Amino acid sequence: MKKRAILIIAIAAASLVADQATKIWARSQLKGAPAIVLADDYLKLEYHENPGAAFGFLREVPGARYILLGIGAIALVLVWTMIRKLGQQRVLGDVAYGIVVGGALGNLIDRVYIGRVVDFIVMHWQHKFVWPAYNVADALLVAGVVLLVLVLGRKPPESKGQAKPKRKKGSRERG
Repeated sequence: MKKRAILIIAIAAASLVADQATKIWARSQLKGAPAIVLADDYLKLEYHENPGAAFGFLREVPGARYILLGIGAIALVLVWTMIRKLGQQRVLGDVAYGIVVGGALGNLIDRVYIGRVVDFIVMHWQHKFVWPAYNVADALLVAGVVLLVLVLGRKPPESKGQAKPKRKKGSRERG
């Protein structure tokens, strides 16, 4: 369990540092400044603050900050419960959980200290179809959840010591 905890904490810490460092940079370099265009028709960096959740959900709800803090904490406990039940794919599950924890903590820190989440990555297609602004924590959360779904959806590999039961000659399997 100790190695497992170290792995999760290390990945969560690295994820959290990456998120918070980019948000500090965004606050100092992008707030009040023109957007930085990285790919003219596709990607720019532009400062935004989101008081709600993804896609502005709960943006206008009084107390949304506290609701979202509670939802985040509950989600982390539920994911941990799922991770504890993993068998052979435990390492990938732990990596996924570390990524999710780092991303979740990154956004929770913003909610606690500034009351909003700092977003600064804006993807679009020729300025017509614009994806809502997001941040490194959001990207980490998505990547961690996708990895978690892949791990939980995989069949565990068969043990080398377990042989498949042999069929008797002439018998039929019912299905």
